[in-house]
Amino acid sequence: MNQKIFRAPLKLKADGQEGEFTAVFATFNVIDHHGDVTEPGAFYDGAEVIVEPWNHGWDLPAGKGVIQSDDIKVWINGRFFLTTQVGKDTYETVKELGGLAEWSYSFNIEESGQGERDGRQVRFLRKLDVAGVGPVTRGAGIDTRTEEIKQNGDGNEAEADGKASEPDANLMTEISIVEIGVIALGGKSNEKE
Repeated sequence: MNQKIFRAPLKLKADGQEGEFTAVFATFNVIDHHGDVTEPGAFYDGAEVIVEPWNHGWDLPAGKGVIQSDDIKVWINGRFFLTTQVGKDTYETVKELGGLAEWSYSFNIEESGQGERDGRQVRFLRKLDVAGVGPVTRGAGIDTRTEEIKQNGDGNEAEADGKASEPDANLMTEISIVEIGVIALGGKSNEKE
């Protein structure tokens, strides 16, 4: 299994619904660890996808979200299903792991091509059909981030080390660095990237 690793800050927030999160899960025009370059426009903006349980578990979805992108990155605005055991367990695990958590997404390649970037042979990913996004033990990509996750609204936000933070106007606390990854299911060969 190949994966794309990404890193960035995670914030806990009190506004919104508990279990909501925003995660940047891909960046464009960079060579990942597998020699792939994802191009702007590769994702369907507004596409609704499932949030997969830990390590791409396929028993039940852990939540759902919507994909958005610009010319630099792609992100998911999602929500864990806290009324289901798998949703609650996945949410609590991601929240507790803080900077140790990574993310991955499953997709089918609809359009790609071979070429050269920075003196290397690469595969350009031009159009992807994303099936799901979820936390994993190890991801595989470059420079993405979990931006925030909603925890209980009791106003007692805590940092990853368990210390209570000073509440601010937004009740948002930066806690750590999160690694996010990508797994791809490509074409007829069911290739994993």
